[in-house]
Amino acid sequence: MGESHVEQRIAPIYKRYGDVHTTVLASPGEIQIHLRMWTDDSAHAEKTLKEIVEGIQIALGDRIFSTGGESLEEVVARQLTLNTATIATAESCTGGLLAQRLTSIAGSSSYFLGGVVSYSNELKTAWVNVPTELIQSKGAVSTEVATALADGIRRHVGSTLGVGITGIAGPGGGSEEKPVGTVHIALAHAGGVKEIGRIYPGDREAVRWQATQIALDLVRVHFLYNGAKSGARG
Repeated sequence: MGESHVEQRIAPIYKRYGDVHTTVLASPGEIQIHLRMWTDDSAHAEKTLKEIVEGIQIALGDRIFSTGGESLEEVVARQLTLNTATIATAESCTGGLLAQRLTSIAGSSSYFLGGVVSYSNELKTAWVNVPTELIQSKGAVSTEVATALADGIRRHVGSTLGVGITGIAGPGGGSEEKPVGTVHIALAHAGGVKEIGRIYPGDREAVRWQATQIALDLVRVHFLYNGAKSGARG
């Protein structure tokens, strides 16, 4: 959700409280909402801020991944652990960034089985069983190849979930049909595959970071609606 969209949804809520200072901070793939109130009446402050937070939670729904400042990888780590689930990754343009974020959390060996950086088309086929004819017909950066990466790595290692990412991080390599910033991310599980295609602005690192944000969020939302245990939102 973009910054302007978030602002549009929550402004009618926080503007009702003139004594509360609200700041919306945007960064690639994430928006933070900070609420501050200065008063000698702590009970009144807690009640007021609680009302605003509850209103914002209703307005933004499942777009909120944390109310306590947790990173997205921390939220996903908790969900994987609570649901006794495992995950594996097959990355191209992100170069292992998703695997790095998943394993940055202590105890990640309980849920992260491993990942591959299949940068070349040949290794997409050799390591994750993406059909050569699929790459040739649809292109390496496509919905179909992202889906094949996700499902291929899941089946290959026997994980609960598999994530596939392919894209054009730039600054070169883009085309009119597939400009720089085009990324396809897929999440595979036993019940099927969910895929998202986006065109991200920014430099190479911004594109890579936003792609991993979407990948982690796909996992979070999967457990939100399909997990046996959802756990408390952070």
